Amino acid sequence: MRVTDLKLPRRRALLMAAATLVVVATAGCATGPTLSDSWRDPEFKGPPLSKVLVVGVSRSDTQRRIFEDTFTQGLVSLGSNGVVSYLLLPETGALPDGRVQEAAAKAGADGLLTARVLRIEQRISVIPGQPMPMRGGAGFGRGFNSWYGSAWATTPSDIRQYEVVTIESTLWDLRNDRVIWTGTSQTTQTSNIERLSEQLAKLLVGQMKNDGVL
Repeated sequence: MRVTDLKLPRRRALLMAAATLVVVATAGCATGPTLSDSWRDPEFKGPPLSKVLVVGVSRSDTQRRIFEDTFTQGLVSLGSNGVVSYLLLPETGALPDGRVQEAAAKAGADGLLTARVLRIEQRISVIPGQPMPMRGGAGFGRGFNSWYGSAWATTPSDIRQYEVVTIESTLWDLRNDRVIWTGTSQTTQTSNIERLSEQLAKLLVGQMKNDGVL
């Protein structure tokens, strides 16, 4: 039997069910990082940076180390040279002025890559119900198909809450102390920091390669 052969209430119910399942699947699944925007210094003529010191800007030492490890691995896997900063800068908290430049000079790095969480937003996804009058008194007078269409249409709204994390990544050319690339990415995947860092590294390092700064 084709969908067009079904009685209207049941057909409406099936179509609404399919549409709702698609929306629920989209709202309920965490998504990896996507690059929302990026900027490359139009005056940068090269050559691409050859060795990059990676610095995670975070109050959590664990998150900083995870970020620096995965980004360094991402740089190496795509043919660039990366160095974690936590081995050269083991201090906790905010780093004193000049310490990062000292570490970069010690590592022989000509570039500096930083990343920080710019903001965390709480968002709500609402799948509205569509109230309609029940037929046949309490809805039991005209058979199952008629009752089911009305019962589905009066189901309450489905409300889901989730987080959107915005991350800012910046690449510095230490040869003249200027920013040559910056990008903003967003993700709703926040439960696995290591996995998120791996995905972010692959996304951003690939884009910087395409932009010719690495």
